[in-house]
Formats: sequence, C-alpha cells, structure tokens
Amino acid sequence: MRDHPDGPDLLALLSRIEDGDPSISLPDDERYLELMLAHAKAIAGRQEERGGASEARELQDLGSLLGSDGGDGESLANLNGRLAAAIRGGDFDPATPGHDAAREHLWQTALERVRESNPKALKGLE
Repeated sequence: MRDHPDGPDLLALLSRIEDGDPSISLPDDERYLELMLAHAKAIAGRQEERGGASEARELQDLGSLLGSDGGDGESLANLNGRLAAAIRGGDFDPATPGHDAAREHLWQTALERVRESNPKALKGLE
C-alpha cells in the first residue's frame, strides 16, 4: 500500500505551493523548501514510472494470503486491514501455515515503498 499522499496528490500539492497558495504554510528556509519539492517530485515520478505494478502485486499477494479471489472488489486498504487483524490474532505466527508467505509479502511491500521514496537506501540489498 502506497504512502499518502501518493504521486498524484503530491503533484497537486506541489502545484498549489508553486502557485503560492496562501493556505499552505511552509518553512522560511528556501533550501529546505527546494529539497522538499525536489523529493516530492522524485517520488511522484517514480510512482508514475512504476505504474500500478506494485499495487497489483500487493493485491494478488493479499488475496492469496487471505483466501480472497480479488473478484469481490475489496480495496487494498481493506485487505491490509484484514491482514493486520490476522497478524494480531496470531494467524501468521512462526510455525503456522502462511507465516513464510506473510513475511515475504511484508518484506516485498516494504521494499516497494522504499523503491518509491528513497531507492538509494536499497544499495546492497538488491
């Protein structure tokens, strides 16, 4: 599941900032503002470049883990909520069926988030 705001939301916010929207309060430090804007643009660009592949993979993995065929239109947020509840309930504890698949799903989802937000942090891991 992507962090929010996502790429399109970031671009809309950047547009408002660049247009001087007075409802947005920003630090006075010009260099900080430039770095923040550049980082947000880079995240939005990486999300656009990657398209929906990571979310499609996440939906498929969650469907497999939770026994959902994905045909019921269940949202990614809802499926993640169900996974969290199952983890809290001990359904994926070590030595239980599905533990390794749940662990791999969480690892891959974390990697996808870092690929979008800070890919330099993955040097040496991939």
